[in-house]
Amino acid sequence: MMSAVLTVEDLSVAFATEGGLLEVVDRVGFEIEPGATLGVVGESGCGKSVTALSIMGLLPQPSGRVTGGRIWLDGTELSALRREQLAEVRGRQMSMVFQEPMTALNPVHRIGRQLAEALILAGESKRGVEARAMALLEEVGIPAPAQRLSEYPHQLSGGMRQRVLIAIALASRPRLLIADEPTTALDVTIQAQILELIEKLQRERGMAVLFITHDLGVIAEIADRVVVMYGGRVVERGAVLDVFARPRHPYTHGLLDSIPRLELTPRTRLSAIPGVVPALAQMPSGCRFRNRCEHAVTACGAEAPQLEAAATGHDVACLRWREAAK
Repeated sequence: MMSAVLTVEDLSVAFATEGGLLEVVDRVGFEIEPGATLGVVGESGCGKSVTALSIMGLLPQPSGRVTGGRIWLDGTELSALRREQLAEVRGRQMSMVFQEPMTALNPVHRIGRQLAEALILAGESKRGVEARAMALLEEVGIPAPAQRLSEYPHQLSGGMRQRVLIAIALASRPRLLIADEPTTALDVTIQAQILELIEKLQRERGMAVLFITHDLGVIAEIADRVVVMYGGRVVERGAVLDVFARPRHPYTHGLLDSIPRLELTPRTRLSAIPGVVPALAQMPSGCRFRNRCEHAVTACGAEAPQLEAAATGHDVACLRWREAAK
């Protein structure tokens, strides 16, 4: 068995507020092997992006802080590194593609300058930067790369801007690529092209990919394994095919049941998970999903359920997963 590129063990994250520390991620854990894609899925506010920012060392300062757990990248414990050491790892061994390219790219600098900065940080000599920048744009499928280098972000389409972000992320030839909802703002045609591009580049480079999204369809298409998060906790994790075919947690059931299906007759009412995700400061005791769960009993409020094996390589955090699975 290959050693993992990324290992996250019992990661906990909190933000300082006027009322004290507010926990936003609670004991999250997973691994990603070389060349594999792990999808992290859940509703807005479940802790997906905060988990990614914690791995990258990019939590908002001074309020955000890792309060527990450990993170390893290729055997190096990131959680033990000083800020300047982590910045060097971030620039060379792991990269991140953000959700909205117009805010991630600098609007007052040309594309060429932004790519050059990334390449120089990755160790490219200044003499070879322009040729390498054009090669990267070609690699991510941008036509007329020489022309694009002289253009500003607003002169490119949304899909082109996202490809530029991917090119910048690939400048350092990272071992780990984190993609935080990179297709959310794009139409379905461009979305499919970006997903195909990430898969192609992953095959060619052997990168590990952490793909964050709220879209289960995207996870089904691109990921090998999936982590389902709710209220800052992992509620289910396993191989995509297994989790989607045999979901154990009531929340995963609810997410899958809410997806439109081709076999449904017109005007069929879609299933929906009742209620809304509680505010982080108002999470219920015990299982954080219990207020929205039809299987909840009194015991669900007593203590937080721990992940247990429902099948080989398939874990679930629910006291009543057996009843839910039926």
